[in-house]
Amino acid sequence: MDKIKEKLEKLRVESETHLAAAQKAEAEVKQLKDELAKRDTEVQNLNNKVTLLQEDLDRTEKRVEEVKLKKVEGDKEESLSESLQRKIKMLENQLEDKERSWREATDKARNTELQAEQFERKAKQLDGEKADLEKRLEDMTAKYNTVKAELESTLKGLEDL
Repeated sequence: MDKIKEKLEKLRVESETHLAAAQKAEAEVKQLKDELAKRDTEVQNLNNKVTLLQEDLDRTEKRVEEVKLKKVEGDKEESLSESLQRKIKMLENQLEDKERSWREATDKARNTELQAEQFERKAKQLDGEKADLEKRLEDMTAKYNTVKAELESTLKGLEDL
């Protein structure tokens, strides 16, 4: 009788432990999904920024070309030429800065996408573990109920004696 009670208690404790682990896994999955959504938003924002930088780069390149054409068509005045050269240099510097920013944003977007993929894999793994724990919990609950029914039957049999 005491052994059955001990076994039932052990099963109950094990069941509670598995339930706690399943709840913890669910919370971790939710956290990872939230983080994945955050990362997806970040990727989208970075992609938008890359697009804007590319457009800005195109406009800047066009302006550089226009300035270069004006220079080629050329005004003969020395001061105008120097002014245009300064503008070209300034635009080229801006272009370099924009290209650097674009490369950095692209790299960051790639890294974020890789992290998002890693989080997705982790979430899938945790979902699998959760399913396994839930199945194990169901099995333990069924065993618990079976042992409980046997105990009740045994107790009833003992009472009838």
